[in-house]
Amino acid sequence: MRTVVVIPTYWGRKKEIGFKEGDIVYDHATPLNEEGTLGRTLESMKILKKKDFKLVILICPTNKEIEHKAEEKVRKIVKEVKLDVETYLFTRKTLKKIKKFGRNSKLKENVLSLLSLQGYANVRNMCIFSSHILNSDITVLIDDDEVIENPDFMEIAREFIGKRVYGETVYGVAGYYLNKYGNYYDNVNIEPWMTYWNRFGSKSKAFDKIIGCGPRLKHTPFVFGGAMVIHKNLYQIVVFDPNIPRGEDIDYLINAKMFGFNFFLDNKLCIKHLPPKKTHPIWKRTREDIYRFIYEKSKIDSQYEVSNMRTVTAKDFSPYPGEFLTDELEDKIFKTNLLLALEYLANNKVEACKESIKNIYLSIHEAIPEKDPFTAYRKIQKYWEKLIDFTLENKKEIRRIMEEKNLFKVEVTVDEEHYEKISLKEKKETLKRMKEFKDFSEEELEKIAQISAVKAYKEDEFIFKEGDEDSSFYIMIRGCLRIVKYNERNEEIILADICSGGFLGETAIVNERHRVNAVASEFVELLFLEQKNLELLIKEDPDLGNKLLLVFLEKLSKKLDKTNRLFQENYILGSSSLSDMD
Repeated sequence: MRTVVVIPTYWGRKKEIGFKEGDIVYDHATPLNEEGTLGRTLESMKILKKKDFKLVILICPTNKEIEHKAEEKVRKIVKEVKLDVETYLFTRKTLKKIKKFGRNSKLKENVLSLLSLQGYANVRNMCIFSSHILNSDITVLIDDDEVIENPDFMEIAREFIGKRVYGETVYGVAGYYLNKYGNYYDNVNIEPWMTYWNRFGSKSKAFDKIIGCGPRLKHTPFVFGGAMVIHKNLYQIVVFDPNIPRGEDIDYLINAKMFGFNFFLDNKLCIKHLPPKKTHPIWKRTREDIYRFIYEKSKIDSQYEVSNMRTVTAKDFSPYPGEFLTDELEDKIFKTNLLLALEYLANNKVEACKESIKNIYLSIHEAIPEKDPFTAYRKIQKYWEKLIDFTLENKKEIRRIMEEKNLFKVEVTVDEEHYEKISLKEKKETLKRMKEFKDFSEEELEKIAQISAVKAYKEDEFIFKEGDEDSSFYIMIRGCLRIVKYNERNEEIILADICSGGFLGETAIVNERHRVNAVASEFVELLFLEQKNLELLIKEDPDLGNKLLLVFLEKLSKKLDKTNRLFQENYILGSSSLSDMD
C-alpha cells in the first residue's frame, strides 16, 4: 500500500536571541544555530530494509521571521544525510499557496482555518493532510527526536493495517517509545507531590497491561504521537482537535473511538525516544496536563446521541488516561497542586509556589471550555471532511504545489526524446541505489544500464493492459502504480500497489501475456529491460545474465509466497484485500 512517513520538525530563533513575545511555544524547538536531532532521526532510517515510501518533513518555525532560515537548515540536513527516499518539505509557504488556491476556488474560511502549522494538533493535522495530498493509503507518524533501531520497522508498522483481526478491520496501529535505557517506562522519579497525581504510575500500569503482555496486537487506551500508523479510511474522517492544548495524540484516539475506530497497539512496533531535557518548571507542565485532561473530560461529558457515532466513557480509556477523566479529577488537581506548592515553599521557591496555587484557580475558572467541546469538534470534523473532499477533487493542482518542495524532483515529462537522452551514468546510478543490485560491480551495472531504457507515464495512464503481449521487466524508479482488474460493471478492483523500488513484469519469464492491468497512480518513471536484451546478455556474459535473471526470479518467488500467505490469512480472517504486493 502507498505509504508516506511524516516527520514534523520544530525550529526557533538562535539560542542567544531566545524566545520573543508572540512566538509559538513548543517543547523542544531547535535554535537555528544548533544541529538539533532531525539529522540523527534521518540517519537512523538508513538501516530500514524497506524504503518503499515517501517522506514528508513538516517545517514548523516558532515565528515567521525565521521561516526561510529554518527551511535552509532542513534542506542542508537532508542533503548531508543522503537518505535514499523521495523527500518533500512541507512549509508555511506551501500552506499559503494551498490556502490561496482554496480561496480562489471558493472554499469557505472555516474549512481553510484547518490549514495551520501553529500548535501540536494543527501540526499533526498537516502531517496527515500532506500524506493525503500524496495519495497515501497509510501514514506513519514519527518525531524528529526519535531513532529507529529495527531494520524491519516499516514491515512491522504495515503488517496489520487495513487487515481484519479479531473480527474488525485495523485502521489505526500504535507503536510505543523506548527510553534511553531500552525499556518502555517514563524516565521519571516518583516524588511526594505526585501522591494524588499518579500519572506516571497509572501509565506504567497501562504500559505493563498493553505493551508488556500478550497477545501482540490488542486494543489500546493510549497512543504515542511519534509512533502512529493511520489508514486513509481513518484519517479522512477523524481530525486532530485543534482546540486541545496538549495531548493531541490520546485525544485523537478518543475522537477515533467516538467515530467507531479502535487503535491497536502492536508490542513489536517500538522506536527509541531521545528528547532533549525538559526545561519548563514542574508547575507549568502540571498546568498543561490540567488543561488537557479537563478538556478531554469535558468532551466526553458533553456527548449526546448522534447517528454513526459511539458514546464513550472514561472507563474505555482505563487505566490511562481514564483515571484522569473521571469526576475525581477536580480533587486530584486540588491535592496535587497543594502538595507541589508546599514542596516549592520548603525550598524557598515562592514564585513557583504561587504558580502551583494558581493552577487550582485556573482549573476552576479558566481551564473549563466555554463552548461544548463535543459539538465544537463535530463541526471541525465536518470541515475536515470538506477539506479532504476538496483535495481529492483538486488533487492535481494541490499536488503540483507540493511538488515544488520535492527535494528529489526530476523534470516531470513523458516526452520519449527526453528519456532517450538519459545518460548511461544516470541509469547506472539508479541501479546502484537499489538494494537488489548492491552485489553487482561497476562494470556489471554498466552492462545492465546499456541494455535498459527509461519510460515515464502520467497519472492514470496504462503501463500495460490485460491481454497485452509484453516480455519486458520493469523496475520502479519513481512514483506508484496500481495493479488492477475490472469487474463486469467496469469498476476498478485494486489488487496491489507498487511504489519506488518495486519490480514488475517478472511473470514475463513464464508468460508473455499480461493477466492484469498496470495503471500509474501518479507520475511514474520506470527502468525497463526487454527479454530479448536479457537473452543476449546471457549469451554474451552468462554469469552476469544469470545473476540478473536470479534477481527477477527471487522477486517472483517472494511475490508468489506472499500471495499464498495473504490468501491463507484473508481466507481465515475474511478480508477481501490482497494489497502491497511489491
